[in-house]
Amino acid sequence: MTGERTGKEQERGNISITMRLRFLQQTYWVSGLALGLIAVLAGSLASAQEEAVEPVQSIRSQSPLLYFDRPVLVEEGLDPLMPMRAPLLDPEADPAFDQRSDSIREYNSTVTDIELDGGAWDGSLVEELASLGRLQQQQGNHIGAIETLDRAIHVNRINSGLYTLEQIPVVEQLIQSYMALGNWEQADIYHNYLFHVQQKAYGVDDPRLIPVLDRLATWNIQAFKIGHGNLLGIRLRQSQILFNAAARMVGMHFGKSDERFIDYQRNIANSAYLVARNPDLMMEIQRPEYRSMQQMFAEKLNEHRRVQPPGFRTGERALMEIAMYYQEKGDNPYALAEAITHLADWYLMFDRRRGTLENYKLAWDMLQELENSEELTEKLFGNVVPLPSFESPIELPDAFYRNDEGTEKLNFDYADLVFDVTAGGELRKVRTISEETEDNQAQLSKLRISVRSVRFRPLVIDGVPQRSSENHFRYRYWY
Repeated sequence: MTGERTGKEQERGNISITMRLRFLQQTYWVSGLALGLIAVLAGSLASAQEEAVEPVQSIRSQSPLLYFDRPVLVEEGLDPLMPMRAPLLDPEADPAFDQRSDSIREYNSTVTDIELDGGAWDGSLVEELASLGRLQQQQGNHIGAIETLDRAIHVNRINSGLYTLEQIPVVEQLIQSYMALGNWEQADIYHNYLFHVQQKAYGVDDPRLIPVLDRLATWNIQAFKIGHGNLLGIRLRQSQILFNAAARMVGMHFGKSDERFIDYQRNIANSAYLVARNPDLMMEIQRPEYRSMQQMFAEKLNEHRRVQPPGFRTGERALMEIAMYYQEKGDNPYALAEAITHLADWYLMFDRRRGTLENYKLAWDMLQELENSEELTEKLFGNVVPLPSFESPIELPDAFYRNDEGTEKLNFDYADLVFDVTAGGELRKVRTISEETEDNQAQLSKLRISVRSVRFRPLVIDGVPQRSSENHFRYRYWY
């Protein structure tokens, strides 16, 4: 079906793809977020009228079901594996535990000696306290580590100034202990403090600021997912600004061929999706006082001229950047087809029919030009896929799952669901085939309701989305 093409044919194909990508970019760039939300809402209403199986409720409403992980396809004869978190290690089981205990006693003795000679604010205490706090952290004594590290920071500020960069490694350790304890308020304070100190020291365009932007943006996504704070929409908006600044700086200093550029674009698209999935947050973001806050934050990062409206257009632009990255790189046609498919998925989620069909067809046609086209086409389009397909790898902090003593805070279970997926990616005839008992009835009911609000990439045959029946997926849900 394929065969090898000549150099000129390959060149013409690349030019054609580039022109189509740019045409799509120009065509759909003018589309606004409001129309997308109206379309999504209209689709939900039509779905409810078409099939009133269970009433649709807000995912944020009170329920014994907290959330569910990304589902996995169940194939005949194969038992799908869902990755689990690593078990919490007992520091006392570590062979180095006793050695660290001895070191802690030595550091405590050294600190005492320094205090006797130079006083409680002697500058030489900083290094000793930082090392002591690190050892306490490794021993699992996070409360003790926080006390020690906090003191090291204060001593450092008194001797070197409030905004010295010498305190950065200690602040990073302090955040680790607050995160381990699930103290989100203090973790939030020090994440922002860490950004403030380094932004003040480096300025807006120093490449050393890139990991700083990444860290605060990642934390904002995590804080949103655990529901920390009152202004969750602002967190998503700031994460977009931060990831966008990081991507710009990577492009400026290292070129857009740097893989970090793509990672940041995926995170931008993911945060844009989270905004769009929570339309109540859009009202929060658009309030005048918060728009001013966002503008000031963007100006601090020299991003005020590049800030795009949150939601649809921000995600669209990020996914286009990824497609152009692989097009310009030119060495991985499957990755380019996948990136174009992700753009089609984006249009599908927002009921942009033209963008959906054009991009699925473009990706399909590209795959047919490859030597192993049948295998790659099956890989990308052979099964329905839960959306968004470009989800960010940013996960919930481990402490979210655990009690103070390290035991599991949340319960989880599995459920197998079967459903049809329409050509528009909507779910129909959702039913549970796992055993339903009095104990899990409420969770399974909520799971079915929640699942119905999620879009799937439909089967794509000859470049055209198709309806499919009896798709079998396994869900892990937490309660």
